[in-house]
Order: sequence, then structure tokens, then C-alpha cells
Amino acid sequence: MLSCSGFASQANAENNPAHRNARGQVVVEADSALDKTLVVTPVTASIWNRGVRTPGQIVAEPSRSVTVFSPVTGLIQEVTVNPGDHVQAGQILARVISGDAAQATSDEAKARAGLEFAQRAFTRAQGVLAAGGGAQKDLENARSNLLQAQAEEDRAQARLSALQSASGADGIITLKAPIEGDVSAVNATAGMNVVDITQPLIVMANSEELWAIADVPERDIRGVTVGQQVNVAPSAFPNVILHSTVSAIDPIVQPNMAVLRVRSVLPNVDGALRPNMYAAITVMEPQPPTISVPQSALLMNNDKVTVFVRVAPHVFERRAVEIVYDEGDQCRVTSGLSPSDSVVTVGAILLNDD
Repeated sequence: MLSCSGFASQANAENNPAHRNARGQVVVEADSALDKTLVVTPVTASIWNRGVRTPGQIVAEPSRSVTVFSPVTGLIQEVTVNPGDHVQAGQILARVISGDAAQATSDEAKARAGLEFAQRAFTRAQGVLAAGGGAQKDLENARSNLLQAQAEEDRAQARLSALQSASGADGIITLKAPIEGDVSAVNATAGMNVVDITQPLIVMANSEELWAIADVPERDIRGVTVGQQVNVAPSAFPNVILHSTVSAIDPIVQPNMAVLRVRSVLPNVDGALRPNMYAAITVMEPQPPTISVPQSALLMNNDKVTVFVRVAPHVFERRAVEIVYDEGDQCRVTSGLSPSDSVVTVGAILLNDD
């Protein structure tokens, strides 16, 4: 509470232990009762954060989310995973019986046999020419046939690699996990026909690291920069605050929404967080160092808020200040004090003789 009364009655007595000097400062007699009553405290210089609080969402990092497709049409022979399973990279997810795969396997076998034949023919043509029993053009023909056979084998082998076909001529495509992660969706069952190779069969996500996406209103984006502290409060965990920093800011404001999307990275080693959770996200905007004093130091003088500052031992000076009230006992001082000042926090009313 601001105080506006004058000296207490004992301070107005003839033996008043306080008087003013030529500069108008209040001088308190050393070791007097008044001197022992006063409590002088250094001002506090601190960083006050202004937070922009906004609704947000926890999402999977796109590079850690993978959709598995079948490279060919065919019949699903087996699905080896279920939603929620944790799989390792390279683990088998499903097998697909495909005529295209069988054809690719057959084509590769034929190409390999043709290459072996062409290699033998070329070797034979070299030997005949060296023995003087053949023409140079026969060797050139054999070399040309060898190059064509090699190209055909390379094409057939590339086709097999693209189809991820298992070895052998059974025409079975083996779909394997491209990353370590959790199976989030399975859209395939044994016996189902794959008629569209763009149909997602299995969706996987690695959730060891997630993104917190905050939609910051346009009016608050001026002070948002990469590296600022971010506090994330997931709706599923009422008393949990996760700390991160701004890692990226969208280059454009979202149309029709007047918000700017701000992204932060959240570690999720224990797996407690789930993609698509909602959260309250606060982007903290640090302010310059601010001086604060206890409210008990404040006095009212001619409609101005003042404090008594100790300028020398037992010497005090009234100073007008501008303040911003905050919750609790402290309030911010925006002008009138410096970080090196000390103010009277107990007994200031006894110096208030104006």
C-alpha cells in the first residue's frame, strides 16, 4: 500500500532524530531509534519475460514419418506387424506375391544367362583370331554382343532392386521397414489384392523427437526470433512444462488465420508424448534488465509515487519513480532508479514529512 501520512508523532517531537540538510536530503541521527527502525535494501535487477501464449500442437517430424507402399500390384501373402508395434530398420513388414516380380526375376535370370553366353563367345573369338583362324569383324561382333548382354543384365538387376524382390523365382516382394520406429497404421491384410501401387499399406513414425507447433498471432510476431525459450504444456499432462527453443519460423503468415507458425523441437526419449497431442505453447520474449523493489518501499507524494534512496550513510533522498505493478510483493520500476541504488523498505513512512 502507498503511504501518504507525515512523520509519526514521536518523529515530530523536539528530539526529532531526523532533519534536512541544505540539499533537502533527510539525515537520520546514527544509532537513534529511527535509525534502528529503518531497513534499507538494494534494488533488484532482473530479467522479466513477456510470454506470448498460444494454442499449439505436438506433431511428428516429417523426416521421421514414413509410408510404405507396394512397388507392384499383387496379392498380399502376409503382414507381420500390427499398429503400435516397434520395429527395427530392415525388419520384414509384409510379403506380396506379384506376377510382375516373377517376371522381373525371370528376366534377370535370362539376362544373366545371355551375359554368360556372350562372355564365352567373346573369349572364343579372341582365341580364334589369335590363332589366325578368324576375322577381326567376328571379334567386333562378339564384343558388341557382350556389351548388349551386359546392358540387359544391368537393366534386369536394377528392376529387381527397385522391386525389392527376394532372391529366387517365386515372385515374392518383401517389404521391409526403412527406419526404426512405431507402426502407426496398417492398411493391409493377408489375402488382400494390391490394385493401386499408390495405396499406403503401412505407416511408420519415429517419435524420439517431435515438433511443437505454435500459431503466434500476427500482432505478437514482432519480437519472436529463432533461439527464444519456449514452454510447452501438453493438455494430457496438466502439471508438466516442457522447455525448448524456437528452431524455425515460417516465412509467411498463414492466410485467413493471421498467425505465424513457430516450430520447436521436443525430445521424446521416454515416448510419453504422442503426435497430434494438443498443448499450450508460450514463446518467451526476454525484456531488458528491469529494476524491481518491494511495494513496502513505495510512498505517495503529490500524486507521484516515490521512494527514499540512501545516498550516503544515514542520508536519504526522496525520488519519484515510475512503476509497473506485478503479482506478489515486488513491482517493476521503469524509471527513477539505477541498479546500484538501495531504498528504504521498512520505516519509509517515518521519513515522509512532505
